Amino acid sequence: MKMPHSNLDIRHARGVTLVELMVGPAIGLLTVLVIAQTLFFSESQKRTTTSGADAQMNGALALYTLQRDIQMAGYGFASSPELLGCPISAKYGGANIATGAATPTFPTALVPLIIDATDPVRNTIRVLSSSKVTYSVPTRVIPPSYDPAAASKRYIFPVSSELGIAAGDLLLAAKDGSTKCEVFQASAAPTVAQQIDRADDGGRWNPAGFPEETYTDGNAIVNLGSLNDLTYSISANGSLQQTRFQLATDGTFAPSYTGARDLYPNIVAMQAFYGKDTNGDGVIDSYDRPRRPPTPGGSRSWRSASRWWRAALSTRRTRSRRRIRNGWSATSLR
Repeated sequence: MKMPHSNLDIRHARGVTLVELMVGPAIGLLTVLVIAQTLFFSESQKRTTTSGADAQMNGALALYTLQRDIQMAGYGFASSPELLGCPISAKYGGANIATGAATPTFPTALVPLIIDATDPVRNTIRVLSSSKVTYSVPTRVIPPSYDPAAASKRYIFPVSSELGIAAGDLLLAAKDGSTKCEVFQASAAPTVAQQIDRADDGGRWNPAGFPEETYTDGNAIVNLGSLNDLTYSISANGSLQQTRFQLATDGTFAPSYTGARDLYPNIVAMQAFYGKDTNGDGVIDSYDRPRRPPTPGGSRSWRSASRWWRAALSTRRTRSRRRIRNGWSATSLR
């Protein structure tokens, strides 16, 4: 049956106007814009917080790494402060390798730690210590002494104790902090009590007649093991990096340095100071700006350098400071 339609029903059944069609999407776009801005701000805050936390963690880990190695600086020789600062002579394959002519190079002085402040914002810290994990305390030469000119004395070092010395260990013979100290290698594990053997090996660490000095009663022998020589620096891209001394494991014991290895990112600065005891009471009473130790022929003698190193008791790194710029976080080690 067909139902009749009134004019009123037809008027109420018509659609929306053009104005209504335009207003609806505009309101929707404004709503989407507000939601997008809210999400963008929330995500930006999240990135800043996450980046800041990462920077703080990297700074804490970097400071821990530096603290751990700096606390070990001088292990094996710092217990004999009268030796500190002695100029090192070392030869491998007959050539002097402690020249300071290359970077990095074998150490030129027996010091626990060197701060290079050539870049006042990004200091470089170099740490030296014995690598021995068992026992490393300087032993003393005893009669009949070592003499490279005497056939009966040039191949042995008579010492008060051979404890901790193994074949292949790098040993350093020293008199005091102002006289040349020389590196040689233990040719074999000690088999005779109170005796260290060295055999001529011109292709490695023991060229004939080296060490060249005569070492007598009371002079020191330092066991460096394979030598811990670590250098920490800040790379151009803002990372804490490490360079390490190493000996070849193929039996040649050839010395070399690893390439700089990135440890922790977002470290943009590192500054350190020497803590010094200036009055000999065993308490640090001043902090010096970093300096490189004097070199032979420089403005200061090795004797004054030795006195300076004996007064240096610590290294200070102040707080870890975080920087945030445009949502990017980094840490300064100071």
